[in-house]
Amino acid sequence: MTLKSIPLLLLGCIGGIIPLLAQDSSYHNYLYDSRTAYFRQLPVAKKPVIFFGDSITQWGDWCEFLGKANILNRGIAGDNTNGLLARVDEVIRHRPLKLFILVGTNDLNKHMPAASIVATYRRIISAVQAASPGTRIFVQSVLPINNQLIGRQYYTGTNEQIIALNAGLKEMANSLQLTFVNVYDALLDNTGQMDARYTYDGLHLSGEGYLKWVQVLKQQRLI
Repeated sequence: MTLKSIPLLLLGCIGGIIPLLAQDSSYHNYLYDSRTAYFRQLPVAKKPVIFFGDSITQWGDWCEFLGKANILNRGIAGDNTNGLLARVDEVIRHRPLKLFILVGTNDLNKHMPAASIVATYRRIISAVQAASPGTRIFVQSVLPINNQLIGRQYYTGTNEQIIALNAGLKEMANSLQLTFVNVYDALLDNTGQMDARYTYDGLHLSGEGYLKWVQVLKQQRLI
């Protein structure tokens, strides 16, 4: 599928947000550009389920976790909401049955306010709904961190900021009549940090962490 086959409404949406993307191009790096180019060379999938996000999504072996072959992993390490918005057309071309989005961790690390993150998230959703109205969109919470394990030289966000962002994402999802998936609470220990069993560096998930996430999706019969 080429850009010519994407509805004009989508092109109008993307054309309108290009100036906004220029405000934050921090997602652009070799990995982002090479992985995005790779995705665009792949054939259009038939009624896939897509996981869309950053490194936390990229490093999940979703087909194996879920025992399904029709899952596409569209995670890119280091990505943020502006990065997802810039490449959302590649996701849309597949007309996915379901789209699971998890993004915002890297935005917080760039000191982006929650309101700005949610506003960009809305534009991602609007683009999908305009061009692929049959796609069911799931807004997944940003995951907690573990302050004892995380390297503060690499990540400066806090659980308090994540909680505030998740509240905004939940409100947005409710206003758009979308399902908000609370993975955050499922990964907590009794001190309010990400349980050490579920992470190896305080931010990214261990295998056990991914299995807990999958358990949430299955328990809610979302997949």
